Amino acid sequence: MAMWRLIKNSVRFAFRAKKRWITFVVIFAFLSAFITFFAGTFNQYATDDLLEQKGFYIKAQNTESVKVNASQAEYLVDLIEVLPGIESVAMFRFFDLGDYIRVFGVDPGSSWMFKSAKPSLIRNGQYISERNDVVISTGSTIKADLGTFSSNVSATLHIGEQIKFVNAAETTFELNVVGEINDTVNAPDKLRMFISDEDFDYLHDNFADTTPVYCESISVLVIGNLYNPFSDEIFENMILYDEPSEPLFTLVNEGSYGSWVSPDIVAESVKKQRATDFLIFIFGITGGILLTILYNFLIVWFRRREVAVLRAMGYEKREIRINLLGESLTISFVGYLIGILAIIIYFWIQQMAFSNYLLTWPTLLISFVIVVVLTIPGLLLSSLSFVRVSPVILFKAR
Repeated sequence: MAMWRLIKNSVRFAFRAKKRWITFVVIFAFLSAFITFFAGTFNQYATDDLLEQKGFYIKAQNTESVKVNASQAEYLVDLIEVLPGIESVAMFRFFDLGDYIRVFGVDPGSSWMFKSAKPSLIRNGQYISERNDVVISTGSTIKADLGTFSSNVSATLHIGEQIKFVNAAETTFELNVVGEINDTVNAPDKLRMFISDEDFDYLHDNFADTTPVYCESISVLVIGNLYNPFSDEIFENMILYDEPSEPLFTLVNEGSYGSWVSPDIVAESVKKQRATDFLIFIFGITGGILLTILYNFLIVWFRRREVAVLRAMGYEKREIRINLLGESLTISFVGYLIGILAIIIYFWIQQMAFSNYLLTWPTLLISFVIVVVLTIPGLLLSSLSFVRVSPVILFKAR
């Protein structure tokens, strides 16, 4: 009970000097935003950088007269998967539903590998996360000719609306519009819908089973630890596929699996980019840790007179540290929340989706640990010299 009362007093202690308190809260808010931006480099498995760091993209050369069908692409995927150094392959399909709708299938787990329609292109709402979610192209409209099914949406689609399909056999299928994507590449004259692969198969089988399914693109990741800057495994595996004489180019240009744009793979640039990102991450995180310790030292320094008073009143060193720690944690936590809120507001003003790579759980955890959790050892380290010094000396220092 006495300990809880001491902690409450330490929190009230933090609010006494309002100008100083506000100053440090603002500093920690900037520090939180700074660390969050730098920590984003760490989370490349869920960002646009993924393909740039350890993968490459193969685009189907689809035209009005010639398209790569799903069967051709599946054969090609099977052959790519057994090539040396390949970690995973993702294929993205589409089919036309009537004359005015093009439906794309997406695996939410590999959505960042869909280069032309990835989560960072979301302008409003969020990306697909579960069954019955649908992301539409910005400004999409439903036209009257829907073929053998009907839909109960307005002329212009909006987030929160429900698209309801009913076929001739009165089979009903509903999709919830959860986001709008800035898609200017895929079929600009059609309504573009992006749904999960499971919904894609269900919608095709029940509403367009006679319509051919085509391949939009294939994305490939090579084997290698993305977070080990001292390993050349990724670079060496990329080298296997960055020359026209290599097996991948032979497969893509063979003609048996449709017409494809030649892969654009520059292994050397990948190696340089990984080294640069690693240095940015290390300097950013190290700088954040040093700044956290520095500002905790300043908090203690500005409280040295209060420390002297508490020492003179007979407070133990442990109790003084708890008072200082309560103040420091209060400031750092409030600053952290304000910093994250500022990023969210920035995304909103810029019309960027909340699911942007900066606000993933790993990124938030890293910034929270550095800004808030490291406050504890930082404060204890900073307070060592003050709690051991005689109150008389502290008063003289004032």
